[in-house]
Amino acid sequence: MTDTTTLDETPDAEELPELVESERLGADGTAEDTPFKTRALLPLLVPLFSIAIVAVLVLNISRVFLAGNKDAALALGITITLAILVGASLIAAAPRLSTAALVMVLAGVFVLVSMAGLVSLGPSLNEGESAAGFQYATGTPVDSVDVVAEASINFNSTTFSSKTGVVQFNYSGATGHTLAIQDPKFDGFLLTTDAGGKKTGKVDLPPGSYTLYCTVPGHEAQGMKATLTVSK
Repeated sequence: MTDTTTLDETPDAEELPELVESERLGADGTAEDTPFKTRALLPLLVPLFSIAIVAVLVLNISRVFLAGNKDAALALGITITLAILVGASLIAAAPRLSTAALVMVLAGVFVLVSMAGLVSLGPSLNEGESAAGFQYATGTPVDSVDVVAEASINFNSTTFSSKTGVVQFNYSGATGHTLAIQDPKFDGFLLTTDAGGKKTGKVDLPPGSYTLYCTVPGHEAQGMKATLTVSK
């Protein structure tokens, strides 16, 4: 009888993929179940988390823009654009930057932008109130201006006059027209001849010359405007 020798049981290189695949499969030959958080939670939470971060950044940057004037907003926009370009270039130049370092950099940017938004919260709210903060005057008017919208797309006069102080405007005539004062201080004052619309309004006017006009597109160009002279 010949002796049986022990054979080397080391698998050949061609058998390795099959072994790896068999180890990955369960006992019954089927793939193991992926955890629920990987299959469902992560695909849902990652986009929501990203949207929340972008929303916070946009909100705080907009507050910073509103807190300054036009020149400051332009300078800030240029600075932010340059910072994004420089930051992207530095990250691209450091391909071996670890994930932890990248997260720290992004977290730092997020904190700085959030702090800037909080600091500028008060001024930005004040700026928004001044832009849309027109309030109709109250009290007894010292004078009144009666404006009539005519069907020929004109006012009943091209010149009006009143005393300085609280002035009451009365608007009537053909429907489909509005009455506004062409001055940024009075943005928000608007009367209309349409049914159910506001037809009277009081405004505290300092001495000066003002342009009254219809805000309907094309009507001012067709002659629906007039000059109001306010004197002491």
